[in-house]
Amino acid sequence: MRRWIAMRQRTGWTLLALCVALLIEVSTALDVSAFDSLPGYESFEEVPLGPTSDPDGDIDSALDGDPQGGPVVPFEPAAEPWSVVQQEIAYDAHTVGHPGYSLPYNHRAGSRFQPSFIQLDTELFGDLLDFQNHQTEKQLLLRDENASWSGKPVVLVGSQARLSILAATTNRDDKFSYLGRFPADFTGSSATDARLLQANLGMATYVNPWISGYGELLFSDVFTFPDFKQGSLQVRQAYAVFGDPAQSPWYAFIGKKNVSFGDMGTLLPFSQSVVWHYFAALHEGVGVGYQDENLSATLTGINGGRGIRLADSEAKGKINNFAANMIISGGQRQLSWRLGAGFLYGTIYDGLVAEHLDTGLFGEANHAWDVNAELKVRDFTFQGEFVSTTGDWPVTSYPVSAYRAEAAYDSLCYGRPARYAISWSDGHQAESGSEFEFNQQFAVGMGLSMGPHATCSVEYVRSLGFAPLINITTVSDRDVVQDSLVLGMTIVL
Repeated sequence: MRRWIAMRQRTGWTLLALCVALLIEVSTALDVSAFDSLPGYESFEEVPLGPTSDPDGDIDSALDGDPQGGPVVPFEPAAEPWSVVQQEIAYDAHTVGHPGYSLPYNHRAGSRFQPSFIQLDTELFGDLLDFQNHQTEKQLLLRDENASWSGKPVVLVGSQARLSILAATTNRDDKFSYLGRFPADFTGSSATDARLLQANLGMATYVNPWISGYGELLFSDVFTFPDFKQGSLQVRQAYAVFGDPAQSPWYAFIGKKNVSFGDMGTLLPFSQSVVWHYFAALHEGVGVGYQDENLSATLTGINGGRGIRLADSEAKGKINNFAANMIISGGQRQLSWRLGAGFLYGTIYDGLVAEHLDTGLFGEANHAWDVNAELKVRDFTFQGEFVSTTGDWPVTSYPVSAYRAEAAYDSLCYGRPARYAISWSDGHQAESGSEFEFNQQFAVGMGLSMGPHATCSVEYVRSLGFAPLINITTVSDRDVVQDSLVLGMTIVL
């Protein structure tokens, strides 16, 4: 079994290496040396990303370029879309002390510093509400934004909507394996679908430099069990963060949030990878973290019982599950890297029945471990991630594992930031040759920024295998092939 897992891990990194080689050839053809001559580079001037709070020259003063703490200049979004260079300069300033955070191609210029107690911050909520990235370390985004408000109490609000149009065909009637939908949604050999997939409403509160809070309401039309005809409204996340990065690298958090385990992100503009569908975790708990310029580490104590998707432990009323996560990073704007590792003690892959709802089904604890990496070379980004349980899933008598190998190129398309991405992700949970052996996904896509508040995308997704993680041993079919065209739009306010 270990040899098989090691072979699959080598396969994932081999695919990633092939993507690297392919994109190096593409970069040669596209002459990325023209990077420094993109429009607007020479005339770009840095703007303050937050108010000055220390007249002696703290981090905000350094960003503002005024060591004496002069008056704050309101941020005004550029009249023309930012060039890639401009985005990266602003990114470098805004993410000081955020190890491992990569610049998204649609990094938003937020609406900020309105003269009122309740304010908008599109840039912050574009990340906090993001379904694609910053999955497991959003508490750092929340905590570090606090420094922008000079200790004054403030409430920030934001919202997001994800719209989708899908057209798909399958070679097995009634079996559609694209992981963005539940299997029971579609029937026959083809399907078309248009809907509001998710809508989020978030609120961040900054009480003082040491206390931050976050709450998020989610409407989802595809996250509902067992009735697929009606969406759900839920409090998706609600937690508080305690810590002032200007005073200490240590911080703490408590509440319901994405568990800090692995990366779980993707370079795709709209769809998620198989890794997220297999191993993303959301649960209540309490944690402590440490963050400096190159290191971020967290340790989380998780309440007993069934969480959403992955986390699971036997007894309620006790903190009897835990997760650990670490990220190290380095490099500069032109060349940067990130390495991550994580461990989760109790997972859902411990029971004798494949299901998500019965909180009374438990077995011997089946742990999970994660390794992930990112390399950024100028406008190219490469990511890889491998996650596996340490023991067999009793349902299939086999370990559950998943990996992804992805690459992306960020550029301008008709003057607007764009991302071109390719992804291969693979999940395994059974012996070779079984009907429920795997779920595999190949995807290519393009995302185009339409300004600070909207991103459009188009993706081609090929899904191989039909092995839903509910009733997996009775309905699976390894020969299913689904081809999908996915049009998406993400709107953020």
